[in-house]
Amino acid sequence: MSYQNQDLVSSKAEYWQKGYTVLSGLFNASQIERMRQECSRLWLLLGLGDDLNLRTEFRRGPDNDYVFDRLDPVIDISPVLADAAMFSPLLEAVDTVLGGQSELLKCKLIRKDPGTKGYAVHQDFLYWKWLGINPDQLCSVAINLFESGEDSGGIAFYPAQHQTLIPGPMGNESGDCDIARIDTSINELPLLAAGDVVIFHSLTPHFSGPNLSDRSRTILLPSYCLTNDSGLYEKYYTREIIRRCEDMIGFERYLTQLSGFQRALLTREPVLTPSE
Repeated sequence: MSYQNQDLVSSKAEYWQKGYTVLSGLFNASQIERMRQECSRLWLLLGLGDDLNLRTEFRRGPDNDYVFDRLDPVIDISPVLADAAMFSPLLEAVDTVLGGQSELLKCKLIRKDPGTKGYAVHQDFLYWKWLGINPDQLCSVAINLFESGEDSGGIAFYPAQHQTLIPGPMGNESGDCDIARIDTSINELPLLAAGDVVIFHSLTPHFSGPNLSDRSRTILLPSYCLTNDSGLYEKYYTREIIRRCEDMIGFERYLTQLSGFQRALLTREPVLTPSE
């Protein structure tokens, strides 16, 4: 089924009111199955478990060991997922919601296996401030490849709180938003079928819990920007590679294996010496 103009108009209104909207029927069962098979193939590629692989990041698994849970970027190694991120009906929906022509900013694949922990409350725009782009021009899209809900650690949103960047807690105001500054009386966790799509604003506070189910939660997560800059994707990842290397992002498991002195050298932390 394809979206009619009236469906997208309603979705756009909901997006700007709540900070997110859910679309069903953009991808058919055949497309979803093809993406599932592709994700299974990608997860078996050699080198994904390498501690120094810039494409992978790690989370705590069921035994509190580090397990990789994402490929970022992913479309350069997967034509199947590249096609999904650039699928015409999806782009039409994004363009309608944002109110103009959009370009792909980034795209990652996240697989949260059973027992893997979730993500604290945050706003995506915090990590995109350096672009110098109005947050209203930026959104993310979660393409759900399996049925998901609270038990599998689905994404939950604090609705209608996407007007401003919320400061971090005292002492770390430039970090992820302080939960004390959010109205937590209402949070919404959409129950999603395979193939459902969530479009959410770059300032919408969201989080996810651990995967307590017996199945993996897999989503393709492209982000888009209302712009005519066709080089934005390359600009983003050029800067991202530098950031990951400078700040040791994604090297969590590797750093735990180093001595205190080695870790301090790499992370530029002060080296603690015994007092005399």
